[in-house]
Amino acid sequence: MLTKPSALIFTYRDSFAGKSGIEIGGPSQAFSRRGVFPVYPVLGSLDNCNFGASTVWEGHLQRGKTFVFDSGKPAGQQYLAETTALGELASGAYDFVLSSHMLEHTANPILALLEWKRLLADGGTLVLLLPDKHHTFDHRRPVTGLAHLIDDFNAGMGEEDLTHLPEILALHDLERDPDAGSMEAFKARSMRNLENRCLHHHVFDSRLARELVEHVGLNVDAVQEIGPHHILLVAKKGR
Repeated sequence: MLTKPSALIFTYRDSFAGKSGIEIGGPSQAFSRRGVFPVYPVLGSLDNCNFGASTVWEGHLQRGKTFVFDSGKPAGQQYLAETTALGELASGAYDFVLSSHMLEHTANPILALLEWKRLLADGGTLVLLLPDKHHTFDHRRPVTGLAHLIDDFNAGMGEEDLTHLPEILALHDLERDPDAGSMEAFKARSMRNLENRCLHHHVFDSRLARELVEHVGLNVDAVQEIGPHHILLVAKKGR
């Protein structure tokens, strides 16, 4: 279910029109012509990075000019790498970074955001969509604290982390997550998270989203809660 576009797309249109960017995860309905932040139709070019050659959401992926995100745009470069280790991509290479409902699947969000910040040119734009925990299967879980995310960063937390699994198994609302199946099936899938990346390691609300992005040194311009379950954040890299 998607809603009408956020008015922020009109405010920030010039940050994307004819410019080059990269999407981490995706392609995403949220950025499509009928999405909540329809940036695909106006941007100039878009590359992509996913964690592996096969994902639950996109199926099989292949490196090269294979990233198809909009029928009216040329395919972008597909990279396969951890979002926390994007060393093959040059610093300051992009005018914008997009990410929709991906950061919650990352064990070390601060490390990921620092990499995304590195990819941005001065004055570049980050568009981040996160799930609002109040309207998802995470609604029973407490919001993660910024201090916890800082601890994960300082500990060098890797994607093999299952620290949050006991909490997830106790509080995950399977009635709001029918694709997960039974509790037995959900637990079995969760134990293979390094392979499938389906877990939400961390739980967000608008306040944490802002605190996190400001913590990595980006300037938050706008945070907006959009139904049915989105937190939309737009930030800039200072010159």
